[in-house]
Amino acid sequence: MPDDPMLSQEEIDALLRSMGEAVAEAQPAAVRPDLAAAPAPLPLPAPPPRLRDPAAGLPDGVRMLLDVDVTCTVELGTADLDLGELLSLRRSSLIVLSGRIEEMFVLRVNGVPFARGTIVETDGRYGLQIVALAQPKEGGQAS
Repeated sequence: MPDDPMLSQEEIDALLRSMGEAVAEAQPAAVRPDLAAAPAPLPLPAPPPRLRDPAAGLPDGVRMLLDVDVTCTVELGTADLDLGELLSLRRSSLIVLSGRIEEMFVLRVNGVPFARGTIVETDGRYGLQIVALAQPKEGGQAS
């Protein structure tokens, strides 16, 4: 007769008794000295937004270009200075730019307009939040 995988009532009772003894031996967390002074757990930071895979659907030859470095710049505004004003600039000099903080700024990649966005501050650092991507013109350059 094959072994029966089911527990008998005696085995179940013995298992429950052993579990009850183990629970009775354990101290509640409120009186355990190693847990009484434990700080509250810190909240987990929000996971970063999932970015789409830039290589998805690209031919192998184009995928090689994904590691090419480019220069990204955001022009905050302009100022017209004569050469004398420029040469008199010192540490803590202030140049008032034409742009206003609530305006949309252009992100340029290697000098070519790529996107428009707004200036944001996060943890004491500034960045550009992309609002719209530039549309490519005929010939491949974005407008």
